[in-house]
Amino acid sequence: MDNLLIYARGISAKNINTHIHTHAALQLKMSNLPRELIVDILSRLPVKSLCRFKCVSKPWRTLISHPDFVKTHLHRAQFKRLILAFGNSLYSIDHETSFENDVVAVALDYFPLDQNNQLAIAIIGSCNGLLCLRSQPNTFFVFNPATHESARIPDAPTPDGFDHAILAYGFGYAPSIDDYKLVKAVNAPLVAVFSLKTSTWKLVEGFHCEKSTEVWEGSLPCGTHLNGALHWVFKRRGGGECVIAAFDLETDTFREMPVPAISVSGFSTGSLKGCLCLMDLVFGLRRRDIWVMKEYGVGNSWTKILVVDPCYEVKPLCLWKKSKILMTIDRNENENENGNELVLCNPKDGTCKNFEVVDIPFWFYADTYVESLVSPKFSAIV
Repeated sequence: MDNLLIYARGISAKNINTHIHTHAALQLKMSNLPRELIVDILSRLPVKSLCRFKCVSKPWRTLISHPDFVKTHLHRAQFKRLILAFGNSLYSIDHETSFENDVVAVALDYFPLDQNNQLAIAIIGSCNGLLCLRSQPNTFFVFNPATHESARIPDAPTPDGFDHAILAYGFGYAPSIDDYKLVKAVNAPLVAVFSLKTSTWKLVEGFHCEKSTEVWEGSLPCGTHLNGALHWVFKRRGGGECVIAAFDLETDTFREMPVPAISVSGFSTGSLKGCLCLMDLVFGLRRRDIWVMKEYGVGNSWTKILVVDPCYEVKPLCLWKKSKILMTIDRNENENENGNELVLCNPKDGTCKNFEVVDIPFWFYADTYVESLVSPKFSAIV
């Protein structure tokens, strides 16, 4: 029994069919094992294999589809990828491949778009293997690129007096209530919040911020999901100072967090190694300072880790091979000139080099995702 467990744990996505000739053979080998041991073995396998295993038998389909198994598999998820959106296309990239020069962007051709789609796909957020995508000004999908499942979010309510000038979007997960939410912030004291768990929208009061006019001339900012909250940088309404507005996805309330005590012209947020990041833009100098909040919510824990020069926009994506920061940069203020780039940054000295990817698009939205079994049709499962 122990040998079988060790054997199964060593199975990779590439050699699983070599080691196990048929799915039925695997089921036969494991049929007499305790359920908890079967769960332990299967929860360590990639999503692609588990999707095939769901066809082996009804008991296996029930097991792999069960919310508890999905959470166990997510907790052990090891297969992480980059996702790029360009035009009406999505591209998946195995950025953790062993050979840096063999990285290839693979087009995902199974995402269902509206036939009349005229807008480039925008990635609103990525959380637990689910991507929230915008394909039209008011059309949103939740999509799992590993299982190919997708679900369209119904249109948000538009009551009388509701300001339609969207300031920002965000998508994230509240573990305390086991719910995924899409948030739309507008030029009003209201935010619209959609719950995947209840499949309903609601309007929440208490939003007293506005955008900084010097920033956000291009795409609307997407909130950074961290610690069960979404984070943006706004100015207090009425011309106040810039603050980080954190929207708690459990309580649907805002709270403010401090920014570094320096003079800056604009901010954007990100995350790195589980810490909140702040990208600070100094106009005229075209450079970016990246700050990391070492202790969440504590203003004096901001630490500058990197200076990138020259560029207009920076977005950290992940830590690559535990040593360098993989991120996107845009070296031009005019988004129609050249394109953005994937680069690897050395946090010790701020030097960067291009991260070469075969068949990468010219301009793109970028994010990361983990391969998971979480279904976008969340309300039908919980």
